[in-house]
Amino acid sequence: MDEALPRVRHVQWLVGPLVTLSAVVALLLAARFYDHLPARPPACGFHQATGLPCLGCGGTRSVRALVSGDLVASTRFNPAVVVGIAILLAWVATGWSRYLRGIEPPPIPEQNRRLKRNLVVAGVLLLLNWIYLLLFLP
Repeated sequence: MDEALPRVRHVQWLVGPLVTLSAVVALLLAARFYDHLPARPPACGFHQATGLPCLGCGGTRSVRALVSGDLVASTRFNPAVVVGIAILLAWVATGWSRYLRGIEPPPIPEQNRRLKRNLVVAGVLLLLNWIYLLLFLP
């Protein structure tokens, strides 16, 4: 008569990934219907002022190529867009898996340590992306 305790699911694993996924899907939809939108984004002020591409330069073209199914062109315009979406999908899958398995969230100090590590990794990836844009942006 030893009954297993019900698995406690922690919604914290899903909040961040699903909110971020919702925003990215909205941006992808906007890119899909970009030609029908009544407004266009302004020119890049950083590029106009310095003559150098900013971290987001090529991002609109990258997302438009991605929703058109051209992964190579999307990566060529701004690799951070493709890498960011791949990381987001992995984050959603990981969060969903942890939620379904009922894994306890780590203690706050461990969460803070992971957040700092992830910010450093993101910063390095963005720096590498900017170097790519400086050298190769079409």
